[in-house]
Amino acid sequence: MNVTTLKPVGFCYGVISAIDYAKKIKKEHQDKNVYIFGLLVHNNDVTKYLESFDIHTIDTSKINEIERLNKFNKDDIVIFTAHGHNFLYEKILKDNGVTYYDAICPRVKQNVDIILNTNEDVIYIGKKGHAETEAALTFKDNVHLYNLNDKFDYSKIKSKKPLVINQTTLSFLEISHIHEDIKNHLENANILDEICHTTKNRQEKILNIKQDFDLLVIVGSKVSSNSTKLYELAKNKYQNKEVIFVENTLDLKNYDLTSFKNALVASGTSTPLTSIEEVIEKLREI
Repeated sequence: MNVTTLKPVGFCYGVISAIDYAKKIKKEHQDKNVYIFGLLVHNNDVTKYLESFDIHTIDTSKINEIERLNKFNKDDIVIFTAHGHNFLYEKILKDNGVTYYDAICPRVKQNVDIILNTNEDVIYIGKKGHAETEAALTFKDNVHLYNLNDKFDYSKIKSKKPLVINQTTLSFLEISHIHEDIKNHLENANILDEICHTTKNRQEKILNIKQDFDLLVIVGSKVSSNSTKLYELAKNKYQNKEVIFVENTLDLKNYDLTSFKNALVASGTSTPLTSIEEVIEKLREI
C-alpha cells in the first residue's frame, strides 16, 4: 500500500510541554511517588510512556476525586493535567501539606485567565464530561455550559454583554453554528473563538486534502477530543472514501484493508509520533 502523511503530525506544543514537565518533576523527586491526577493528555500510549518513567496516572473518571485527593500524603507529588482543574483540588492538597504542580496547556491557561478576569456571565461552549470543560465550569458561579448538540437556556444569562468562550479542541465548524445561535439570542454577546490554532490548522488540512486516496486513517485516542473531531470532519467530508479511526497498530487488526491502494494518514495533537510511524509501517506492509 502507498502511504502518505498529512502533515503536521505528532504532538502540539502544549502536549510536549506537559510531558516534558512531568518528566522533569519526576527527575527532581526520584525518591517519591509521582502521580498525575487525571490523564495528562488524552492518549493511552502517552499514559504507558509516562508509566515507564515511574510516573503514575490516576484515572479520575472512575473515582471520587475529593476522596482520592485526601488520600495523598506529604511524601507524594501530584501533577494536575494539561486540561485545567478545579481550584478546590489545590486547596485540599495544600491543607494536607502535599506538593503539587500544574501542567496546564498554555492555550488552556489563557482561557482560564479570560474567564477569571471578566465580571460578565460566561457562556462556555464545550462537551459535557470533557476534562477541560468540567474544569472551566468550576471557576465561577456564573459560567454556564452550552453543551454541544443541546439547546441552551438563555434565561440563565443576566448580563447584557456575556462573554462567550469555548473548549479549545472543538471543531471550528460546529462552534460557528453555535455562535450564530447565540448572536440571534444575545446580539451584544462578546464572542471569542478560542479553538487552539494547531487544532484548527489540522481540521482545515483534513477538509482541504489535495492528494488522491482511497483510505484515510486518523491516528488518535477515542478519548481525545481533537482526534475525534478530525475523524468526524473526515467521515462527513469524504463519504465516498474509507475513513477509519485507530489509536495504534492494534486497532488496525479490526479492519480488512487489503483492497486499498493509497492511504493517507493524519493524527490528533496528542498522538505520539511513534504510534503514527508504527501505523504507517504496518499499512505499507499490506
